[in-house]
Amino acid sequence: MFMSHRRYSKVKGRSGNEKKKFDLKNYDSRAAEKDIWILHRLIIRQGLENIEEINAFYSQALASNMVNNFKPETDEERAQLLAYEAFGKRGVERRNMALQALEVSQNCTDAYVILAEMEKDNNQRIELYSKGVEGAEKVLDKELFQTEKGHFWGIIETRPYMRGQVGLAVALWNSGEFKKAQKIYELLLQLNPGDNQGNRYSLLSLYLYQKEFKKAENLIGQYDEDSAEWNYNSALLLFLTSGITLKSKNALRKAFNQNHYVPVLLISDVKHIPVTDYITPGEPDEAGAYARVCRFLWINDVKAAEWLAGEFTAYINNGGKGSGKFVHE
Repeated sequence: MFMSHRRYSKVKGRSGNEKKKFDLKNYDSRAAEKDIWILHRLIIRQGLENIEEINAFYSQALASNMVNNFKPETDEERAQLLAYEAFGKRGVERRNMALQALEVSQNCTDAYVILAEMEKDNNQRIELYSKGVEGAEKVLDKELFQTEKGHFWGIIETRPYMRGQVGLAVALWNSGEFKKAQKIYELLLQLNPGDNQGNRYSLLSLYLYQKEFKKAENLIGQYDEDSAEWNYNSALLLFLTSGITLKSKNALRKAFNQNHYVPVLLISDVKHIPVTDYITPGEPDEAGAYARVCRFLWINDVKAAEWLAGEFTAYINNGGKGSGKFVHE
């Protein structure tokens, strides 16, 4: 099974959940972090801690163009600026800027992340991501892992570390080192349970694959969401632990109602599922993203696949309608 990064796009409007597509093909959100990072570096230099002083400084910095006039003072700062610029480039230019950043500082995690993402050999990716994580651990204040545990992503300096770790987890997954990947995802969720990176999806798949059902159940209970990945894997967990019951049937019906494109991709003989640059809840692109990562969970279990096919056939024969619940078994 092959694991890849996923990008999830969803906007919640004032009147409820609204579906919207974002074309991310030529956009790397990591490049947009640069201004926030610069502002934070300036605040550190000023020694500001009071929230009122920080807010006042933000206004002053934005009004006086301090961000554009920022001058790095250390090799780590110079390297990170180069890495942020590299995120906004493509191809050879991106690679060269990442290499330039590493010439300035061997601890520039984002530079290793960029090179790893451009590397075709998975063993080389593991090596590059590992070096990136090691570099971050050398630079970051060790106390942050305790004092900021629970909202780690909110500290801008920790983000390269988290990017390096999740990239390493994906590469380890692709090498079949599932336990090592699992430990990384578990660590990242401990550091940032808000899970801005979407690590819970990968971890849930790993729990199901390794039949760690209690851990899967606990993880599902931590997050209340209505996505294809959460709904279909929740239904699969119920089937694997309890078989065909009213509860598992209701869970699968809920999944059908949320995204009815998924079953065809799971049970048909699909040779290639296209990769899209965005994921829209309830749409084919979300179904494709789920199937690419989790199809193996269903097709490796004949009984689960047969159950899915039978329930979906009944769902279609009923017009694909209903409240999402069965009244009896």
